[in-house]
Amino acid sequence: MTMTRAASREQPTLAAVAARAATAGSATVMFNVTHFGATDRAAADAPQIDFSPPTEHDRAATETLAFYPAAAGFQVHTWIPDSPHKPVEGVSINRITASPRPAERDPATHVYRGSVVINPNFLYDPAHSTELLITAGYDRWQPDYADSLMITRIYRGIATSAAADGGVPVLFLQSPVAPYRDPPGRFREDGSGEAPRVANGLAVRVLVGLDDRNPAKRLALLRRITEMAEEYGLGLQIADRRFGRVRGEWWSVLAPDLARYAARKTELFGWAPAGAPQAVELVTFVGPARVGSSAAIAEDLVARNIGILATSAATLQEIAFINMMLPVAPARLDRAHPSGTCLPIVEGLGQVASDCGLTRKQDLKERRSHIALTAATDYQVLSTGPVRPGMAAPEEADEHPLWLSWMVPLDRDPASRPPDVAQLVLAQLREAADRVTSGRIDYYRVRVQPDGRVRGRAKIKVRLVDGVTRGQIPALLSELCPWAQREVVATLVRDHVPLRSIRLRLAWRERWLGRVTTVM
Repeated sequence: MTMTRAASREQPTLAAVAARAATAGSATVMFNVTHFGATDRAAADAPQIDFSPPTEHDRAATETLAFYPAAAGFQVHTWIPDSPHKPVEGVSINRITASPRPAERDPATHVYRGSVVINPNFLYDPAHSTELLITAGYDRWQPDYADSLMITRIYRGIATSAAADGGVPVLFLQSPVAPYRDPPGRFREDGSGEAPRVANGLAVRVLVGLDDRNPAKRLALLRRITEMAEEYGLGLQIADRRFGRVRGEWWSVLAPDLARYAARKTELFGWAPAGAPQAVELVTFVGPARVGSSAAIAEDLVARNIGILATSAATLQEIAFINMMLPVAPARLDRAHPSGTCLPIVEGLGQVASDCGLTRKQDLKERRSHIALTAATDYQVLSTGPVRPGMAAPEEADEHPLWLSWMVPLDRDPASRPPDVAQLVLAQLREAADRVTSGRIDYYRVRVQPDGRVRGRAKIKVRLVDGVTRGQIPALLSELCPWAQREVVATLVRDHVPLRSIRLRLAWRERWLGRVTTVM
């Protein structure tokens, strides 16, 4: 998903590579992408996550990804058809095909069905990777137009850094995420002094695939990203890979320089419209996972002055899904009704630019896009909008993140639906009305493994009742998480899931997920 520096040498062969892959016995993977847009503030709760693809209700998807940063978001399902050698509706001889359809219950929601001939050369082990957390500040996520343009610059910096020197893949990238602040030195290193985190802040979390046999490439990548962070006044933390460390433990390289970030934002985008965006386009770039595509898309977005409010990019079954929430330019807010389109990369980016490009008057001259000559040449652009995301007001800042991981067996019936553990946990949390006023799933990813088990991770945001002081929050969350965990395990057992096969952990500190597998 990143563009190599040697893209110019690869350009003449990209079409040939795509053609060879499409005819060399590569597998075809089906997908559904759902864009959810709330038409009013009352619809702010995220829709229920479903393991079954919207167009295939009789099966469970192999992989499911959901991302709801506000009252709008994305849901992605992928699966391999039962008989890949037979004609399947929605599959064509092209490398990728997709088509939109509006949802019956909500005109702001669109479902896109398609298929991709996957890239057989994109084989990376996520265990051989480096995870980074890049932070602009610790406050709650409330970006303006200039912040969105800064996020686009940061996205480009990450993607092009990964693309240099032969290129490595960006396996996962998401913003906004929960920023991490190092506890004061008076606390132990086991994380006992970690304060409750903001659910979402102006931060980017990225997982980059690397070759452990080439440490020089890893160091060069980190050096380039460190230079970018210093230029923009960003904080930089690297996942702590020392023996005994777990996911959620970070090694701090740079602390955020808020004054530097504000100065660079004013210097680069002082001309941007003031205030928070009122409407967004929900956009998904989809195509075969290929080193080079993320950087190509990022370069085009920067050239067109398109901001990014939120993004979740991931690879599911060797397909790259780059989901983005892009602010609509104030001058284009006159479109009354949301619509959905599916276009090739050149036409799709052109349409997105016409709605979301924040171009200064002195830059109105026509720009020529070179996206068709990059690794994203055969990508499709799925776009829904305009949608009003209903971002929370500053007084609604008391949301706290809870991290959830689980593994349960899948029923032997291939058409059965896995237990919806995240929804069970969310429903249980909402029952604690004396402690929790509301909750919603922010991020969610599930995979049905070949051995018949379902493994998933999620982040749930909860809002506590009024009157809880900051000093009382850790104790309240420390009681809430084990209680909800025990109740959900009991529910699964009542539903005839064997107790010995349940792995479930809910915690308000992410690192705790890796410390204990199951708590009863």
